[in-house]
Amino acid sequence: PLQDGKEQTANGTSHKTSLTVPYLNPLVLRKELENILTQEGDIALIKPEFVDEHPIIYWNLLWLMERIDSKTHLPELCLPVPSDKEHIDPLSKVKTVHIQCLWDNLSLHTEASGPPMYLLYRETQPTSPLIKALLTDHAQLNKNVIQQIISAIRCNDFATPLKRLANERHKLKSNGVERSHSFYRDILFLALTAIG
Repeated sequence: PLQDGKEQTANGTSHKTSLTVPYLNPLVLRKELENILTQEGDIALIKPEFVDEHPIIYWNLLWLMERIDSKTHLPELCLPVPSDKEHIDPLSKVKTVHIQCLWDNLSLHTEASGPPMYLLYRETQPTSPLIKALLTDHAQLNKNVIQQIISAIRCNDFATPLKRLANERHKLKSNGVERSHSFYRDILFLALTAIG
């Protein structure tokens, strides 16, 4: 899903609102946009109501335009309209609009299957060898294994990470820990996090 977070300040108080919409494949987005244009006409794309009437289409269009680095009028549609007749910069009323593509749903990860590798990669490791030894969770993949997988991916080697991950999961399984994450997704999300 795509996620939009807005932080606004009004009367000295700040609050954060969040809107989550599903990601649409560009072909589906095009078909849906064609339907809107057929029913409502081209003028629908310049009305501020477009944001509230078609949020899924709007946020997916905005995200797509950002991805292809194309200039568009779409961001201005979600900005507040100045209430007085003076020409005030609408951006002065909005602190931040953050659009992020969420490629993983954390609620799908159960405690039994353990966190995926990209979450383990993000965790900070204690520097003391004694503390590190005491806190090592034998139900999770070792940080060194994760670093080896990242190094192999940087060298365009996908076979080594698959073999390494398969061996580590076999060791965990022999200790009674069943990892249910897809190998491909686990490696892909780790690569996205570590390499970008």
